[in-house]
Amino acid sequence: MKKEKPSRTWTPMGVVCTGGVVLFVAAVFIAVYMMANNMGQVPGIDFGPGQYYYTDIPGWQKYFLPDHYDNPVPMGVLLVLFFAWGLLMYRLWAFLDRKLK
Repeated sequence: MKKEKPSRTWTPMGVVCTGGVVLFVAAVFIAVYMMANNMGQVPGIDFGPGQYYYTDIPGWQKYFLPDHYDNPVPMGVLLVLFFAWGLLMYRLWAFLDRKLK
């Protein structure tokens, strides 16, 4: 008698993880392709890798230098909130993964 393979059911967590892996591999492939073909650089301006982002924005200093934005919330509080949100979302996905099986 042949043994039957158990059918694999897709869970929400499995779909998200699979999609995440596919997006990661695609992003790395596209980034390597763009670097190999010198895509996205501003012609005639050679400031290294940063030229993709800052050289074509007039007055970029006011947007990207930290002196112009003062956050009233301490960085430690922001980090705790960030990790708490991550933990909350992980618990939600784990709960949904158990309930929707």
